[in-house]
Amino acid sequence: MKLRRLSHAVFMAFVAAASAGPAFALPPSSPTAPLRVEVVDDAALGKLTGKYDGTDMLVGVRIDLVSTLATAQGGTATAVGSLHVQRNDHGGYDVQVDSRASAAAGSSDAPASNNIATGGEQIHVEGIGQITQIAGDGNRMGNLTVVQLGTNPAAPSGFNGASSAQAQDGTLQAQISFVGGGVQLGLVAPGATIGQQVTPGASGRITQIGQIAGDGFTASNALNLQMMTTAMPASAVQQLGIQQALSAASGLRH
Repeated sequence: MKLRRLSHAVFMAFVAAASAGPAFALPPSSPTAPLRVEVVDDAALGKLTGKYDGTDMLVGVRIDLVSTLATAQGGTATAVGSLHVQRNDHGGYDVQVDSRASAAAGSSDAPASNNIATGGEQIHVEGIGQITQIAGDGNRMGNLTVVQLGTNPAAPSGFNGASSAQAQDGTLQAQISFVGGGVQLGLVAPGATIGQQVTPGASGRITQIGQIAGDGFTASNALNLQMMTTAMPASAVQQLGIQQALSAASGLRH
């Protein structure tokens, strides 16, 4: 599924999170748990502008990201992050965040390659962009993005409050950080660059990229975005209706 534009309200929540400080990681989950996907079409997402979706109010956002990389020589690198933003009873937002990174060198460095995989980092897509460039042999690369709308998000637990994390072992590197209200994950090995980026703002976007020029790499990017809504009270619906009516009347000629 591709989106032409992500909800501005979603990215406003990211900005709120960035001003709150520290950062983020995924809660433990069973490796055998089935993946559940809820398909959200462009028509439904297109209504998510500002703070409201029809008569529902956006009250929270949760985003989970995981990037992994494995070399043919047994090296591994992983970056994991989670962000949970929830509207509270005082009109503000409660923010929880977590970030973790790990790297382990294999038995030896990957052999040098004359292959080149470049240019994908120059592509900018409003919405969700998934880019894969593979110039070597025996490689596997996957990008997955899941968008869900709901009212009962999983309660955050085990968040470490760190706004960034990085790890390096030999030539393998992993890093994750919250910058400018968004998120960046990156994994680097000789012959491979894997990453994800969430950019806030009116032209906000999610980018997943995999560039592999060596041989025998296995890599993946996964992102799960949950947007939580609740029914607006009758008074708020009435106020919104009055505002829309006055806005329409202001365009009439006198």
